[in-house]
Amino acid sequence: MKKLHHLAAASVVASALLSLASAPAQATPFVVDVAGAKSVNLQGEAGNTLWFIDVGANAALNSLSWSIELDAFAPSALSEMQINFGESRGWGFVTFAPGRSSSASGVGSFSGSLNLSGLGLGLGSDGLLRLEFSEAYKDFATGVAEGEWLRGTLTFDYTVASAVPEPASAALALLGLGAIVGVRARRRVAPRRNG
Repeated sequence: MKKLHHLAAASVVASALLSLASAPAQATPFVVDVAGAKSVNLQGEAGNTLWFIDVGANAALNSLSWSIELDAFAPSALSEMQINFGESRGWGFVTFAPGRSSSASGVGSFSGSLNLSGLGLGLGSDGLLRLEFSEAYKDFATGVAEGEWLRGTLTFDYTVASAVPEPASAALALLGLGAIVGVRARRRVAPRRNG
């Protein structure tokens, strides 16, 4: 009966360890204040506002929500103001124009959300999110700002898969492995009874 008790305990520990190992990474939001960013030139050209934000190694972007106010300087339109985001090298990025439906100049407010999970948008081992504020069409001379992101936020939801277990998880794994090995060792050295 004692053997069954030890085996049951080892089985419970092993099950707990398996569920810990297979637990999904927890989604976490982070917020970017866009106030003061300028849309100057076309995407990839010098002079654009460019930010790098440390999110975490191998982070995957799941969604984006926004609530912002833009100012497009005439004759530039709100629909031309865009942000490009993705990994730090500029590969695998998304171009997003919050005012895409407005061909007006001047101030406009926009909000909404976008599901990014189907895009497989990862940030790589450096964990840096690259944000470039740019224009879809250049109305003014090169280097002259065509719009400003007056206020508001972009909220990204992301997950980071942890490749290295946390110390508490590692300690639990070792404890469980020790319990299993201990049960097996007792089974091998248990004296035989003559019946």
